Amino acid sequence: MSNKEAGGQAFPLGASEYAGHGPQSGMTLRDYFAAQALQGLASHLTGPEKRGRETGAEAHARAAFAYADAMLAERAK
Repeated sequence: MSNKEAGGQAFPLGASEYAGHGPQSGMTLRDYFAAQALQGLASHLTGPEKRGRETGAEAHARAAFAYADAMLAERAK
């Protein structure tokens, strides 16, 4: 997924803020949305119990990015 498809940078810095440190890419907006969704999902996670072939944590991580992708799609409308 390209940076543009991922919503660009979540917290972009202006050129003056780089001040000799070079460009820093940071997290994408997709990553930020997924992290926010994961907070709610993880609040219901009691442990690494198995759900089929993946742990609850793996299922929550996959779901968090599904929420992020849906948020980006809605934002693009």
